[in-house]
Amino acid sequence: MKLDPPDTKEVDYSQTRKNVANWFDTEYSKYQRLANIPVISSVRLSLAPKGTASANSVEDMNVNRANAKQVLEFVDAILDTLDDRHKTIIRALYIQGSQNWQVAERLQYSRSRYGVLKKEACALFAQTMDMTAGTALTVYKD
Repeated sequence: MKLDPPDTKEVDYSQTRKNVANWFDTEYSKYQRLANIPVISSVRLSLAPKGTASANSVEDMNVNRANAKQVLEFVDAILDTLDDRHKTIIRALYIQGSQNWQVAERLQYSRSRYGVLKKEACALFAQTMDMTAGTALTVYKD
């Protein structure tokens, strides 16, 4: 997959990588937690005081859980558009929590080659998310 920034602007790989890492740390992990909430059928959930509008109904919780699962499936579909090396880097680093050296070793790349692949992987993931999900993960240099 070729990097195709709009208006031929140069990608700021460092900031884009930080945005991708932050998105996985905050948004993706939130959806993982929501998706793993057990299905509840008949109990009314409420940590809010009785009678307040913020009390969650079972239906609301189940809808949130289903939406979170759809987001995770969507991210998997985006990762499937990347080549195997880029997909492995994103999954290993941001979903499985591996260290950079572990991923480089698994892919059998030198540290410098791995660094290039990592910045490409983050840029491709960010650009695809920006185009399909309306995020703003990709940063361009002025």
